[in-house]
Amino acid sequence: MAQANAHLKQARKSLGLSQLQLAARAGVSSRTVQFAESGQNVSSGTMRRIAGALGMEPDQLVRIDPGTGQDAFADLPWSLADTFRTRRPITDGSMCRDEAEVIEIVRLMRENFSIHIQKWGSEEHQEQALKRDEAINEVYFRYEQRYVDYWKRNPGCIRVDRYDGTICGVSIALPLTKEAFTAFRNGELAWLDISPDDIDDQSQYLLLDSVTEFTNRCRRPWYQVTESLSFVLLSQVARLAIDPNGTDFEMVSFSASPLNERRLKTIGFIAEDSAEPEFNYPIFWFGEDARILGTEEFSNWSTFKHFAMLIKAADKASFSRRMLRGLLGVIKRRQKPHYDYVPQRAA
Repeated sequence: MAQANAHLKQARKSLGLSQLQLAARAGVSSRTVQFAESGQNVSSGTMRRIAGALGMEPDQLVRIDPGTGQDAFADLPWSLADTFRTRRPITDGSMCRDEAEVIEIVRLMRENFSIHIQKWGSEEHQEQALKRDEAINEVYFRYEQRYVDYWKRNPGCIRVDRYDGTICGVSIALPLTKEAFTAFRNGELAWLDISPDDIDDQSQYLLLDSVTEFTNRCRRPWYQVTESLSFVLLSQVARLAIDPNGTDFEMVSFSASPLNERRLKTIGFIAEDSAEPEFNYPIFWFGEDARILGTEEFSNWSTFKHFAMLIKAADKASFSRRMLRGLLGVIKRRQKPHYDYVPQRAA
């Protein structure tokens, strides 16, 4: 059985279809469409027919039940073990091509986040998250400009997942100065007040800003985009951190939705007593702490750090090999041909 999210009704209306017209296309009764849009359970087969009639994948319409654990992000960090064991490449994402693409990504984040909110949690928690989300729309241009400024300061802050040339999601992580990190963790620095001056090239103090799927425009199921983005995030952390396996390595984030909170806990974040001052988002922290010893969070925390370090080591080895090949190529080009001297006979 499956429950539809709010995107079903939005998708139907965007195509100008009535419930009866959608039902006719899908080969189901109009009552079934009504049930699906109201969040009641329908069969998986019915959901596939409705999604097909809308030209979408079923996963784009299904609301995840909090008890099912159907979020691919929840497989981190253990899903990485199979990747390393089979020597498959880690998806490291693509850099933004230009400022216009950064602005496009910000627009997609705003369009998709309401769907993201409704993928998890109780109706009450979703309603609270949607109200906070609406407050961001009131300061949209400030919100947009901050990402443009971050990208200009450090392009590695924003990584996107591309599939057949289409951007399917984004991972945003900021390598902060220690002062900015501490102020944000303590609830003294607002999220939108973090400036480019607070960002380093690399740091032991990262702010996990956003990991958002854009599944309403990508021809892949939600879980595949999520899995790819989780690898993008880990690769991004490996590149932005000086030493992700160091005892001084820390990350901070905030929960803008029930799904955010679940994902943060999955990779070893723990809730702090502080909150982001402008939007009142709960603050979460990732670091070495006695509160997580002997818990599942500790196991996930240490495993996440371990794999991030493995990726970083692999990057360094690959870079060294490229440098060596380049150096050998230069030597070879500079090397002059050597000819043996053969004395000529006298006539």
